[in-house]
Amino acid sequence: MLYCLNPDCDQPHNPDGINFCQNCGVKTVSLLRNRYRIINIIGSGGFGRTLLAEDIDKLNERCVVKQLAPNVQGNWALNKAKQLFEQEARRLQQLGNHPQIPSLYSYFEEDGRLYLVQELIDGHNLLMELKQQGVFSERKIRALLDNVLDILQVVHQQNVIHRDIKPENIMRRNPQQGLNKGGDLVLIDFGVAKQATASVMSKPGTTIGSFGYSSIEQMQGGETYPASDLFSLGATCFHLLSNIHPHDLFINEGYSWVQNWRQHLQQPISANLTFVLDKLLEKDYQKRFQSAAEVKKDLHPQPQVSPPPTIPAVPPTIPVKPKPQQRVSPPPTIPVAPKPPLPKPKPWLKVSIVLLFGLGLWQFLPQMKNVISRPSSPAKTINYENLALATTLSGHSNWVHSVAFSPDGQSLASGSDDKTLKIWDVATGKVKSTLTGHSDRVYSVAFSPDGQSLASGSDDKTLKIWEVATGKVKSTLTGHSDRVNSVAFSLDG
Repeated sequence: MLYCLNPDCDQPHNPDGINFCQNCGVKTVSLLRNRYRIINIIGSGGFGRTLLAEDIDKLNERCVVKQLAPNVQGNWALNKAKQLFEQEARRLQQLGNHPQIPSLYSYFEEDGRLYLVQELIDGHNLLMELKQQGVFSERKIRALLDNVLDILQVVHQQNVIHRDIKPENIMRRNPQQGLNKGGDLVLIDFGVAKQATASVMSKPGTTIGSFGYSSIEQMQGGETYPASDLFSLGATCFHLLSNIHPHDLFINEGYSWVQNWRQHLQQPISANLTFVLDKLLEKDYQKRFQSAAEVKKDLHPQPQVSPPPTIPAVPPTIPVKPKPQQRVSPPPTIPVAPKPPLPKPKPWLKVSIVLLFGLGLWQFLPQMKNVISRPSSPAKTINYENLALATTLSGHSNWVHSVAFSPDGQSLASGSDDKTLKIWDVATGKVKSTLTGHSDRVYSVAFSPDGQSLASGSDDKTLKIWEVATGKVKSTLTGHSDRVNSVAFSLDG
């Protein structure tokens, strides 16, 4: 079966072996770039079509092919569509092989059209899940926030803003693929993603994003920040909790809907989640959370630890009843023969003993004088009242399980439940680099004796050896059947 690549063809399926489409007459192509066989269409939008394909170079592994076919008029709009299409490819390449972002396979032009090939996410988006399963519970919303905030933390660290977070752009993998890939939810469609330092708005009256989900600063002036993505995430959570599209409220109330969103919920939620959503949906971006890490900190507040009870230094006296004494008969008297008297010492013997004792004492006096006069060393004491916190390092979005100082004491490594390692500058308290590569929590870290390498053990059952200077994985060690709780280098590294 051949699939016609003409975006205007309404009957694109053709039998094998023909050279021109039976419906529109456009020349057929059996393999894109002599590699990708188109099977069917997945979806279409204003900028193009998304197609299901097979990669014959990978034993017919299925993938996604995006074809740029902008439904726009004018050179400016066409150039903008091409810019966004290329931008998606660059963002996917920049973000690397993150397990919860589709991998880029290829980007090319053929027969005057642009194509982008990426990983196929086997699953469904959250809007489909809402229609099939009904409104989300608080437990599902919290799991959604934990997953997407982890992704956004990596995206924003790369100085990229997604700009179009909504239920259709969050995919849930099928369980089998999720176990293999290490991530449940996947953030897709980086076609409108942009660098945080540049504006996509180059022509008045043009907006990029989705009404209802996009923040006021994005819709009015095209300005976006990490807080703009967080607003869209809050609007997404509201939609999934209420089954009401934010755009429906926006049409009637404008941005004032963010102040009374609670009255539209179908079930109550906790005060903690209400506070988090309130702050995500602040109209003024400066009053919102400024980073994904801030959201996670408030989403999972640390419990207050009560001081231990005071134990009295001296236990109370417990009266003990005396035992009655028993009368014991005295032992029988045994007559003892008197000892003979000792002989009296001679007078000359007494004088000799006194002289010998005095002579020994005279020789020992200088040493005794030194001992008595030597000052005693003062006892070293620690004044615990004067101890103070040197610094607090924040940046991980979940529990920190392990830390280790480099041999020169200039750096500190940490491993966390957020699946990353961080290397900190001890002097400034700032993150020098964030190492990603584990697909589960990191339980242990250790520097090599020369400080050039770092080892880590994870719940993903692997050990990794990292090059500290570049932050890249030198090797991945497999063989354990469960989590790796401890790592250490030999003395020779």
